[in-house]
Amino acid sequence: MHCGDTLLIPAPGSCDEIPHLWIILTEADALCAIVCLSTLRHSKDQTVVLRAGEHPVVKHETAVLYMYAETVDADHLQQQIAERKALPLEPCRPDVLALIRDGVFASPFTPRKVESFCRQRR
Repeated sequence: MHCGDTLLIPAPGSCDEIPHLWIILTEADALCAIVCLSTLRHSKDQTVVLRAGEHPVVKHETAVLYMYAETVDADHLQQQIAERKALPLEPCRPDVLALIRDGVFASPFTPRKVESFCRQRR
């Protein structure tokens, strides 16, 4: 599991279990930082908006939901993949990943714990 890898996983606390695209923001040691994407129309945070085609899953304007960014156990993600609860997809392009990673520090919604974690791993 590497920085820029993507996984299709249901959003945390989601009652409808609709999977969202999650992007790994840091190299996975024991922990890694991840963030999810969602349709722009539901997002208060428009720090980073992806356009159709910037990732194969992105079909329309899509916001990076920094408020849901979190640090997770890398082994747990691997277990979710093994159990087919998470589906690995095509990694982010380097330019898109750089934009999303910069947004961690620009968004007022990024949890401080995640911002600090990412800053230490720049």
